[in-house]
Amino acid sequence: MALFKPGKPDIGKLEKQRKLDELIGLLSHPDREVQYEAIEAVTRLGDPRGIEALMALVANPSTDELIRAKAWLALDVGWEREARKRTSWK
Repeated sequence: MALFKPGKPDIGKLEKQRKLDELIGLLSHPDREVQYEAIEAVTRLGDPRGIEALMALVANPSTDELIRAKAWLALDVGWEREARKRTSWK
């Protein structure tokens, strides 16, 4: 008898539905690929709660170094996007 093994979460669908809380929950998923995709989706949504979650991920000393680097990059991209929205120059 085969055991049920759930597949990876559909991050694109969660992003399209703007399910930020679920995406934030995936930032601590055991699969690094899922974490990467969740970081990107949270960044694209641009919600301040997502930025706070990314900052918490970076600040957590137990965060994997590659995940921390990806989150730092995502925060940098998010801050740059916000700056462009708040100014008239590009």
